[in-house]
Amino acid sequence: MTGLNVKNPMKFLSTDYSSLVTVGRYQIDTTRQIRIEEYQGKVGLGDLKSIVSAMASDPCWSPDHHGLVDFTKAELEMSANDVLRLALLLRQERNRSHGWLVFAVSNSAAYGMVRMLGYWSRNTDRFRIFQSRKEAEAWLERNIDQSPPGFSESNDATQESALRSVS
Repeated sequence: MTGLNVKNPMKFLSTDYSSLVTVGRYQIDTTRQIRIEEYQGKVGLGDLKSIVSAMASDPCWSPDHHGLVDFTKAELEMSANDVLRLALLLRQERNRSHGWLVFAVSNSAAYGMVRMLGYWSRNTDRFRIFQSRKEAEAWLERNIDQSPPGFSESNDATQESALRSVS
C-alpha cells in the first residue's frame, strides 16, 4: 500500500454470494483516524452493505475517522434505487461518518454513482472524488487534520450559540 501508513492488519470480508472471490476489504488505522475500503471485480449493493455493517460493528470503528474508498478495480453493478438504499444506510447514526469521504474511481459510471451517493446521503460537502488512488491519498494527506464543513470543533458551536439572541 502506498501513501498512508497503516499499522492495523487488513480485515477481509467475503460476499454472501457463491463466489470464492472477495470483492471488498477494509482496514482501520486508529492512530491516523482513517479507514480504507478497497473493492475489486463486480460489486453490488449487497457487497457494499456487508462491508458497511462489518466496519460499523468493528471495535476500532469511530464516526470521526476519515474514509478512503477505492473503486478503481471495481465494476459497480448498482441501479439508482440501489444507490439510494445505500445512501439511506449511510445516513443511519450507527453508520454515519463525520470525517472526509474520499473516493477513487476509474470510470464515469462509478463517478456518477458516487455523486448520487453523496447527494442522497447528504454528504456532498464532505465527499471528494478522484480518478486515481494516488490522487485521493494525496488529497486526504493534505487535509486529514482539517474538519469537513458542518463538523467543526464544539468551540465554534459554543461561540455561535453565545452570539445568538433569542427574544
